[in-house]
Amino acid sequence: MSGVPGAGKSTVAAYVGRVYGAVVVDYDVIKSAVLDAGFGLGESTKAAYEVMYAQSRHVLRQGLDVVMDSPCFWPRILDEGMAIAGECGATYRYIECQLADLTVLDERLRQRVRLRTHRRGVGHPPVDVGDELEDGEAFYRGAIDRVRRPAEGYLQLNMERPLSEVLPEVDAYLKS
Repeated sequence: MSGVPGAGKSTVAAYVGRVYGAVVVDYDVIKSAVLDAGFGLGESTKAAYEVMYAQSRHVLRQGLDVVMDSPCFWPRILDEGMAIAGECGATYRYIECQLADLTVLDERLRQRVRLRTHRRGVGHPPVDVGDELEDGEAFYRGAIDRVRRPAEGYLQLNMERPLSEVLPEVDAYLKS
């Protein structure tokens, strides 16, 4: 799963986990726990990704499917996901949730059950970053450009549509 914060990654990941019996390994859950353990922001990011990779390998080696739920802002995340799948003989699938409407994004961010690492709104960073408002539009436009994608063979979902329209696309992609 990939996409900007609030785009619907965790919602789609939960669906895939429930319907297909996959284990969802959520970067935000891991990073929140690492922060709770007393790590600083910089080292918590690196630690959380290393745990996500290790846990994904562990789950795949048990013969279970896994969903890595992360924004996928750096090339290593994409490369590591493909490498892990290859090492474990799994089929790699990539789904990106896209949502460009900042009003809808802001509403979702404000209404969701929030983890420590979640943004509090389009212009409100996660609590550990501080309370200073930022230019949310600039952040999201930059974040959309930072999402790393495979060269081909992936699914982009327009998350401005209802889930009842989006989830059949997920099913068709995963069954192809």
